[in-house]
Amino acid sequence: MTLHYPVVVVKEGEEFWAYVPDLPGVYGRGKSEDNARNDLVEALKLYIEDCRADGEPPPQSDAKVISISEVSVPA
Repeated sequence: MTLHYPVVVVKEGEEFWAYVPDLPGVYGRGKSEDNARNDLVEALKLYIEDCRADGEPPPQSDAKVISISEVSVPA
């Protein structure tokens, strides 16, 4: 079985962070977008392994990426 999750990647300073909005606390980081995504995949594998060890099915996402944008707000 293959699970699919939408992923958000952001750059903060010199680091990239990748996370799954459906799974708070599961994230990856790295010096490049690819590094952050790879780190996230490893974190997801561990999370899913923990779910199975607890006898629970891994969560599935119903979320779909609709758009990617940035907003500006007066400071």
